Amino acid sequence: MRIAILSDIHEGINRKNTKADIIELLKEWITDQSPDVFVISGDMTAGPEKSLPLLNQLQNHCPHTKVLYVHGNHDIYHEDSTIAYETLLQFPGNLGNGPVKLDDNWVIIGDGGWYDYTFGIAGFNEEQFRLGTFNQFTWPDKTYANWPNCDQDETERYLTKIEHWLKKFQGKNIIMVTHVVPFSQFLLCKGDPSWDFFNAMMGSSQFGELAIKYGVKKYIFGHIHTRYHEQYKGIEIICNPLGYYPHEWSFKTAKEEIFSTIRVIEI
Repeated sequence: MRIAILSDIHEGINRKNTKADIIELLKEWITDQSPDVFVISGDMTAGPEKSLPLLNQLQNHCPHTKVLYVHGNHDIYHEDSTIAYETLLQFPGNLGNGPVKLDDNWVIIGDGGWYDYTFGIAGFNEEQFRLGTFNQFTWPDKTYANWPNCDQDETERYLTKIEHWLKKFQGKNIIMVTHVVPFSQFLLCKGDPSWDFFNAMMGSSQFGELAIKYGVKKYIFGHIHTRYHEQYKGIEIICNPLGYYPHEWSFKTAKEEIFSTIRVIEI
């Protein structure tokens, strides 16, 4: 079984800046390569009213490939992020609806996840991370994501849900998917507080702890716009973002960048 992986597509801004039809290019790649599964680990675009139609369009055009998805932080930008979350559950391949059995041995489990400041650097307190402002820059989630509870409580909601599923499928080969980062190993620390401060909003070490506790075989995430494919603590780690044009791309055209970036694994 061939599983294709991509995250952080940011369709709106990349379409605007490249003048390319990002979704048509994804359709073209899927049609040409025919993976069994295509995993999008968050940030299709900004807001559920845009992300949901794009996901449906992609799945409807590629019926022989199962499109699976977890939301990213940008996908739930809305005046009520709980409504955004529930809206995105209308997509049949949203892993927030429950685990998906790939075959008799493999199951894929996940949800978007959130952050709880476990990756916060020393010298700052919880209130500073809650406000999310450093040097007059405010982390965009603090403006555009509107959850009813604090970040830690929202993170706990995801952890509880995912652990329930992990327990249910303990003993199977599990692929775990979140948008957020599960291990601090994969954060970029520059020694510059104006950058490192915002690592607090990258994820939670508790997702990584769950993966280890339940013997997860592969872990797919996004959020950070850095690509990884390596073994860590006995887990195959895959972070495979498209990222923003032009400064995070290696190629000048959207087709070259997308076609060269999509990662395929086999189980």
